[in-house]
Amino acid sequence: SKAAACWIAREVYGESNPKWKRFRSWLLNKAPDWFREWYLDHGESVADWLKDKPELKSRLKIFMDSKLEA
Repeated sequence: SKAAACWIAREVYGESNPKWKRFRSWLLNKAPDWFREWYLDHGESVADWLKDKPELKSRLKIFMDSKLEA
């Protein structure tokens, strides 16, 4: 199901890092509605596109970490 998936966070953090699950919790419970809807609609394709872009992933990680610390 879409709600269980957090493609971009898994791509950014890696499957074995539990931070992706914390980001998923933020996404489902605290993120603005517009962002949640965008992520659920486009997250899978964006994560696939990010696979070979380590620089962009490191920038996204900074954003995602900021949401986990909030």
